Amino acid sequence: MTQVSSETVSDTSASDGQMIMPFYLIVDVSSSMSGDIGELRTALDDMVQAILEDPVVDDLVMLGIITFNHTATTVVPLCPPSEVNVPALQASGGTSYGAAFHEFKRAFDADRARLKGQGMRVYRPCVFFLTDGAPGDRDHLTTFRSLFAYDPESGTGNKAFPYFVPFGFRDAPEDVIRALAYPNFGKTKGRWFLSRSSNVREILRAMTEVIGQTALSSGQSVAAGAPQIVTPQPAQGMDTQFGDAGDWM
Repeated sequence: MTQVSSETVSDTSASDGQMIMPFYLIVDVSSSMSGDIGELRTALDDMVQAILEDPVVDDLVMLGIITFNHTATTVVPLCPPSEVNVPALQASGGTSYGAAFHEFKRAFDADRARLKGQGMRVYRPCVFFLTDGAPGDRDHLTTFRSLFAYDPESGTGNKAFPYFVPFGFRDAPEDVIRALAYPNFGKTKGRWFLSRSSNVREILRAMTEVIGQTALSSGQSVAAGAPQIVTPQPAQGMDTQFGDAGDWM
């Protein structure tokens, strides 16, 4: 059976179509974010503007934004960066990682079908997961695995698994954040980031800078004829720990 690596596209049937690289931001808007929600929206707006500095990328990259607390909602459906309009955000409720995972899976499955129907090739989705706290659902990792895990040896599981990059700050537990980096196999492994800085404004700006640069560089790789998800790198001066995905324990 043909193995699927972390570098291959999630579908190759429409070989003559334009390639699209989908990026999703999953953002924590639980009550603990109430004092930072304005800064979060500003950082997201700045990120979109940074991506738009290269107009070619607007044809190759699409962005979607999902917010979550005890439930999850797609607030910006997947679209070109030039069409992204970050809405007003409100913080409330608890923190259900599982709700966020399910909403992303639902959104990507629908987006993938839509884009394929338009004759496009869809590259493996890249997901950035921003949270400042621990999950309220203890079975979140079981949910994550059931939705996204893939076994390259047996060829079983989700062949369209996402490249998953968690960003944790404030009270997000390190072990929880590290466990969400995926894939943990192949040449390009998932990467995790964690910051304990007390300057949340700078944390959010640094995180969205990393996301924007990753989307920009990855989109440019498509234009250059060698598409790849470019491994996220810390922003200059970013006060953070980071590392690559390891085996789940």
